[in-house]
Amino acid sequence: MGLFDRIVVSTIGKVVGDALQEAVKSNVNEAVNHLTGRTETPASADRPDFLPPQQPTSTNTTVPTGLSSRDGFRLLLASTFPELAVREDIDVASLGGQGKPYDFGLYRDNRLVGVIMLTPHNRDNNRAFKGAKEAAQAIGVPFINFYLHMPNEPGYVEARIRSMVAP
Repeated sequence: MGLFDRIVVSTIGKVVGDALQEAVKSNVNEAVNHLTGRTETPASADRPDFLPPQQPTSTNTTVPTGLSSRDGFRLLLASTFPELAVREDIDVASLGGQGKPYDFGLYRDNRLVGVIMLTPHNRDNNRAFKGAKEAAQAIGVPFINFYLHMPNEPGYVEARIRSMVAP
């Protein structure tokens, strides 16, 4: 296969892959909202970062195998950790640092007990990632990240989170 053929195949594959990924994401978002009784709301700057949101009213969810998206992690957190309040898009500046926002903050009794960052392939060696990790470590909040291109089986993810937030 020549260079032109590889470019065409690569471009077609990317377009089809993007369309498929968007369709799956849309369906997962609808399922999460239906199962948890929530509606999608953007991250709000008017809520303090250390106040947890209300817990979903229903935890009747099915966690997919091989968590590779934020939606999958959201389902796992809601169904497996009902004792924790979960907040998304935690601003690193609220912890006194600079960097990429944490994907999830885990709270127990209105106290931040851990932060989770979901990392695409090769995105853990940049200033934003390192700054976020250092900010959490500086104040003693456990930090873990999961690579979205890895299998991330639910049992593995649950075990890592449980070890991080153990009282």
